[in-house]
Amino acid sequence: MVKSLAISLIALIIMKNLNVSIIGLSVLTILSMGAASVATGGVELNGLYSTDFVMGLMITLTLFVAILSYLSSAKVSRKASFNLMVISISLILVMSFSVSSFFLFFFFFESVLAPLLLLIVGWGYQPERLQAGGYMVIYTVFGSLFFLWGVSELYLSGMSSSMSSVGSLVKKSAMSLWWLYILGFLIKLPMYPFHLWLPKAHVEAPVAGSMLLAGVVLKLGGYGLLRFMLVMQVSLSSVFFVLLLSVNLAGGFYAGLACVRQVDLKCLVAYSSVAHMSLVLLGVLSNTLLGVMGAIIIMVGHGLCSSGLFSYVNAIYKMSHSRLLVMNKGGLLFCPVLVLMCFLLSSSNMAAPPSLNLFGEILVFGVGGWMSGAFLFILGLMSFISACFSLYLYGSCSHGKGLMHSESLNLSSLCDVFVLLSHWVPLNFLFMFMP
Repeated sequence: MVKSLAISLIALIIMKNLNVSIIGLSVLTILSMGAASVATGGVELNGLYSTDFVMGLMITLTLFVAILSYLSSAKVSRKASFNLMVISISLILVMSFSVSSFFLFFFFFESVLAPLLLLIVGWGYQPERLQAGGYMVIYTVFGSLFFLWGVSELYLSGMSSSMSSVGSLVKKSAMSLWWLYILGFLIKLPMYPFHLWLPKAHVEAPVAGSMLLAGVVLKLGGYGLLRFMLVMQVSLSSVFFVLLLSVNLAGGFYAGLACVRQVDLKCLVAYSSVAHMSLVLLGVLSNTLLGVMGAIIIMVGHGLCSSGLFSYVNAIYKMSHSRLLVMNKGGLLFCPVLVLMCFLLSSSNMAAPPSLNLFGEILVFGVGGWMSGAFLFILGLMSFISACFSLYLYGSCSHGKGLMHSESLNLSSLCDVFVLLSHWVPLNFLFMFMP
């Protein structure tokens, strides 16, 4: 199943002359087949690969975002090399979500950095892209070493390297440093204060890099943390657990406050990712069924919403040649269709019904209230500030006196609207097909 999905992705990207609508129909057909094939339960193949609903959901999201990112990058230089980078990132992500061994997961977890770095450095916008790529590599590689150390320690203590291992067979002393083992996942999510690499990478990356990074690559942290916590035994009353969640929620609220002070559109969307991923971390660390379900739903919803917002930023960048909010006002005067899509995606970003973000946040809020009343209060503040920066994004780009020329309308192609609509439709109607 994984091979067929990967081959389908390569075939769709290579066929450059296909009409956009035909590609869209092909994508929806492939995604439906992939989701249906994994919804029946979990199967492990030869001890190396496994299939279950979460894995199938992440692979479906990977292929969907990869194809939409390709459509958003119709006019790039060195097209053949660019396609190779997009295909490499997609295949590595598919393998990361498919493997059932922690050691193989670590290998693909780190391998995705190579094509992503080449994509940022080769097709970035400014000379600072080298610094942004260095930040990304140093942060993520440093944190992942602790994950490799933790998996090796658990393996030497008697646990299998399989993600379906039973953690009770391991000595408790080997699990005492669980908070250090998950550092690589916290950086990849990212969690405050390990988020500094993310805005830099987003600002310098091309639109395809930003869409893949926000839509799928960040989900590697949540997916890996979900698999790793299944084999760990963590006390909900331990000092490290309470401290980790407290810093996480406070950092998510701070990231939301930082959003409303941004003047760069890409930075605003990047900081909103930090705020939303803090909810994913709370749901996964709660180790409850509702919390994990909420975290998975938020990961999928955020992958679609943030990827769509980056695509929107690219669409208006092509008209104004600037990412500054002050240079992109008055969108209603020049391109009301894009403004409509901005409104729809912004409303989904602040968890307006019936988006996936709403259902996920309801579950995570319930688990947070069960854990602590203080957590519920902070979650309420985060929900409020999320609505603030989403409306700030929409209002700043839609209203006011426009600085763009009317002839810029010709640069807004039908492909951009199709890509934005392709993000919004599953984001708001996928809940109808949830098991």
